[in-house]
Amino acid sequence: MKNVIGLDMSGRREVTLCNHNFSEEGIYHPDRIMEDYDFLFMQKGEWTIVEDGETFHIGPGQILVLEPGRHHLSIDKCSPKMRNVYIHMRASGGDVPSGFDAAGDGPRIYIGKLTDTTHHPELLHIFERIIETYFSYEATERDMRCSIYLEELLLRLSDINAMQTKQTDVLVQEIIHRFHSNADRFYSTAELAESYYVSVRTISGRFKRATGESIHQYQINLKLDMAYDELPFSPNRPIRDVAKSYGFYDEYQFSKLFKRRFGIAPSQRR
Repeated sequence: MKNVIGLDMSGRREVTLCNHNFSEEGIYHPDRIMEDYDFLFMQKGEWTIVEDGETFHIGPGQILVLEPGRHHLSIDKCSPKMRNVYIHMRASGGDVPSGFDAAGDGPRIYIGKLTDTTHHPELLHIFERIIETYFSYEATERDMRCSIYLEELLLRLSDINAMQTKQTDVLVQEIIHRFHSNADRFYSTAELAESYYVSVRTISGRFKRATGESIHQYQINLKLDMAYDELPFSPNRPIRDVAKSYGFYDEYQFSKLFKRRFGIAPSQRR
């Protein structure tokens, strides 16, 4: 896939180098081929970098990922007073370089080569946390902590890429987040429409296009799935209490819908 990298997530990633970078007068990007990935977050200024003949212009709030085994350099200096942070990450044999289709069944996420983080300020905080950790701990603990933070960074970049490539409806994502945060109640379509200042028709249509389900059916299925996972771990909890905790009217309604979806009664799930 063009300008999208597939990262093998079967194991923890290693940060091999990271730091802050500032240039008063402007500098050239190193002319090199690396064995590792180079994640470059531009805080201030601009830089034009060429990788294997493809040109990337990176400005404030953007992240550029330079890939291992590819030749990259800058033709001109970056703008004066440029400031950035960078992370080098160990490559994996299961990765899929940009421009190639994924093969195999391993766990994999996809990130863009150039990502705009204007609406995601938390990404800069993760970069800074990794750098601070890298220079604050002894090797073993440092590597473990950095790998965990790096995994968070990669997952967030993957989410952004998914939103951009699939044209995710932000309103629908916010509604789904509300469902997860308030599992003990059902929301009516009219209530949600009023909350987000749109018509019932608009919110219903957008939700159905994004999820393939109506707002009401999505909530029922979500709550039943959550209850299905919980029941084996709550063997002594009354079914009526489980039903109420997920917003169902009573035990009878919950059990009827549960059996219709899973083919067994809630009591058999325990």
